[in-house]
Amino acid sequence: MIPMQQNFNDITFLTGNRECLEKATETKVLPVFSDAAVSFLSEMSNEILKDSRTKNYPDVAAYAFFLRKSSLTRLKEQVHNAESRIGRGIALHIAPSNVPVNFAVSFTDALLAGNINIVRVSDKPFSQVGIICDAINKVADTKYPDMKPYVQVVRYPHNDDITQGLSSMCDLRLIWGGNRTIANIRKAELPPRAIEYCFADRHSLAVIDADVYLKSNAEQTAKGFYIDTLYTDQNACSSPRLVVWTGKEIEKAKERFWDAFQQIAEKEYELPVIKVVDKLDALCRLAVSGNKVKRIGKSNRVVRVQVEKLTPDLMNFKESGGLFFEYDAYDLNEIVPILTKPCQTIAYFGVDKQALKNVIKNSGARGGDRVIPLGHTMDISILWDGLNMVEAMSRLIISA
Repeated sequence: MIPMQQNFNDITFLTGNRECLEKATETKVLPVFSDAAVSFLSEMSNEILKDSRTKNYPDVAAYAFFLRKSSLTRLKEQVHNAESRIGRGIALHIAPSNVPVNFAVSFTDALLAGNINIVRVSDKPFSQVGIICDAINKVADTKYPDMKPYVQVVRYPHNDDITQGLSSMCDLRLIWGGNRTIANIRKAELPPRAIEYCFADRHSLAVIDADVYLKSNAEQTAKGFYIDTLYTDQNACSSPRLVVWTGKEIEKAKERFWDAFQQIAEKEYELPVIKVVDKLDALCRLAVSGNKVKRIGKSNRVVRVQVEKLTPDLMNFKESGGLFFEYDAYDLNEIVPILTKPCQTIAYFGVDKQALKNVIKNSGARGGDRVIPLGHTMDISILWDGLNMVEAMSRLIISA
């Protein structure tokens, strides 16, 4: 049993309790995709989908569908040597403050990998967190009490001692957040055999073939792009900040695409006033950087910036709140300067995904971990940032 320091009293438990935390190092790990974990998660799915609040949050509904037993069964097929894998131990998750459902996806992957989970969530009052934690508590209290120690969602004020105390217990630490957050959390030392995964500041782009797009359903495509971007205020690392156009009728496609997107943004997106200032500041800084730019847009809600060239520093000027860079390409290899290490996702529409993968491989680029259809960059998966998360968070029992 871990002796609890006095400052651990500042921890608020949204799920689990102090006793679960005290006994975490004694709690046994589970096999990968254990029957207990799969049953618990699939029952969570039922509870979330029954909650009347869920209909207001597409991200929560998507998470619930991800937890269905049929979905989890298919996921197991993506894990190599699943039958010989077991959890590493205690997984400490530091969840981001700007993507509400991320905390749940993180612990879900780790639970499927067989781990005991301690998840620190932001103090921000996200309704999504409440819906999911309510489902966890109901299922754990009524049907699966033995699973309560495996999902402990907590809040505590910024406190280095608490973070160090939790870190000293863990076998695995996942930090989701900006580079500054990661640097601060890393001040807390880990046990010698613990491993760590950091999911830092990233950026993403979209590549659209104008000619193919003009034959598509404009409203449907715009809705998908909205979910990819403004639904999370472009805070998700998978949210495209740059749209690269290919094809012959680029100008016609742009007009149609952005008109449809603007209509949805006007109805669905509430633009914070500070974002207007931030976007103007970013545009001014980009303009004096040496890249010729042209602002395009009918309102401050959606601001497009046409750039003359793609440079590795372009994303240094990115902003959320509906700021998009645009570039017209005659060859897919023109995106290579953007494929720096922080580049995560390439969303595509009407473009051959293998051609995009070849651009990454043949250029030897450090970035470009995901090539995903436009409208699906936020889809939940155990594959993230170039990792199979279940494999990364489990250990393989090797036999000879």
